[in-house]
Amino acid sequence: MSRSARPRTAQKRPTKATSTRPARREPAGEVVLGNVPSVTRLVGVFGILGGLLLAVSVVLPQLAVGDERVVLGDSLATMLVSWIWPVTIMAAGLSIVLGRYPRLGLAALGVAGAISGAGLLAALYWASQAAARGRYEIIAGRRLLTSQVEPLVGWYVAVAALLVLVAVGLAVGWLWSRVVMDDSESLDPGRPVLGGLAAVGGVCAVLALGATLVQIPDQVTVSQQFIAGAPRQVETVTPIEGAIGLFDRPGLALTAGLILSGVLVLFSVFATTLRPRLAVVGALGAFSAYLIALAVRALVDAARSTDIEATVGGWSLLVVGFGFAALTLLAWRWHPPVRPVTRELPMRPASRRALKKGLI
Repeated sequence: MSRSARPRTAQKRPTKATSTRPARREPAGEVVLGNVPSVTRLVGVFGILGGLLLAVSVVLPQLAVGDERVVLGDSLATMLVSWIWPVTIMAAGLSIVLGRYPRLGLAALGVAGAISGAGLLAALYWASQAAARGRYEIIAGRRLLTSQVEPLVGWYVAVAALLVLVAVGLAVGWLWSRVVMDDSESLDPGRPVLGGLAAVGGVCAVLALGATLVQIPDQVTVSQQFIAGAPRQVETVTPIEGAIGLFDRPGLALTAGLILSGVLVLFSVFATTLRPRLAVVGALGAFSAYLIALAVRALVDAARSTDIEATVGGWSLLVVGFGFAALTLLAWRWHPPVRPVTRELPMRPASRRALKKGLI
């Protein structure tokens, strides 16, 4: 039989669908990390600088209120709790400079920039005219008359730090898409739950700040009065001015309170949509550090002073801060059951059985 007369066996060329191997199981914690641009590392350097300036301002006199000089870190305890937030910012900047999980640090610096915008307006409130401020304020654990307030060197250092952090926050929004960092999207099933819990936590934080973290006990005066012809003791309760909530201050302070409320409620929910999973960890970690620092500072001031006492708002803010810390830990340790990713590709029965058994 000639070569041309031989029956030709039909040979099918493998199509694109049949030649593609079925997708493997993707590990939940796998992180794809690209090269970190130099400009991104520079943003991390400025983040470290902003946190360092903020930490230095704690130990410097910030305001001269009448004859009193206000120093936030006037004791070892107040200095340590006031450094919680600056140290968090410096740690986020350091993670970017070292190139270790840069989007985690960028997310934390983005939160720091948003919060610093509100803090900058609050700082300008203290340098405003006396008519724009309240009469009495509780500052660094003391009740002070704020009719005469003069900014000191610590105030200028703090304002410089806040300006740097606001600029860093804007740079984070510009550079976010240029940093290559992704994972297997294992957090996607839990994002709605995280977003809902973050929204509840943000609202609770705003309510706690609006109700004041510390207060001055009301003055009780006992006097003798004749009632129905008989002398009786009558207690007169006089509220003491000084405890001012987040929305009770005028002017720039009110604007700062509204911005901070929006950041705590809206930005905390937006943070749960960031990719990859470690970016969510960085953003929620920054929120938890800020809230815990605020609450612990207020509780330490109340413990050190005999004139003021902690309120339900202060303890509630501490609980909310630890709630955000729990969400951070949940996002960090999120390991759902890994399912095979088929991407709708046709598979042979033998491959499907092997995939179910975990052999491929």
